[in-house]
Amino acid sequence: MNRPYPISPLSLQVFQRDYYGGFDALILAQLAPLCENECYQPKIYRAPALQDELLSALGYASYGLKITPGAIVYGLYLPPSSPTSNLPGAFNLQITDTSLKHTWWDQPVPSYMVANNRPSYLSASQDVIGSAPNLLDAPYPIVGSGLLSVEVWETSNATQRIEIVFGVLEPFGEACL
Repeated sequence: MNRPYPISPLSLQVFQRDYYGGFDALILAQLAPLCENECYQPKIYRAPALQDELLSALGYASYGLKITPGAIVYGLYLPPSSPTSNLPGAFNLQITDTSLKHTWWDQPVPSYMVANNRPSYLSASQDVIGSAPNLLDAPYPIVGSGLLSVEVWETSNATQRIEIVFGVLEPFGEACL
């Protein structure tokens, strides 16, 4: 189906509306044409691996993450630290694209700066909170080897489970690669 004005499904989410000072509507306009593009499918990547999620108090860990070259990273999902909170655990984060030797931020950023504190789902009976992604200010294309280095510094002085989920649009199909 070919539309003259593509609409991203994220623009239908009530917490993603355009407002003064917010950039979500701008990134949604950049992502909207990809929603109807048959060459991309949504996929999530997580760092660290499931067995490495537990980080000791004031600990540091570095993880490698390989994303398919040609993919586009659109946002990060940080799960809440507890079923009754929509904030992630306290840690600092730095992501480096090893192919480009490019760090995403000038210095490691606190987890609350890359979390989305707007819950999209709440189940009181199951103590579950869902969240939309924290959209990047522009889609980030994966080039070269597709290797990212994810560094985490625990800052709460307590052992905690840390999970960083990358929302990605990945190319697939013979005609698209």
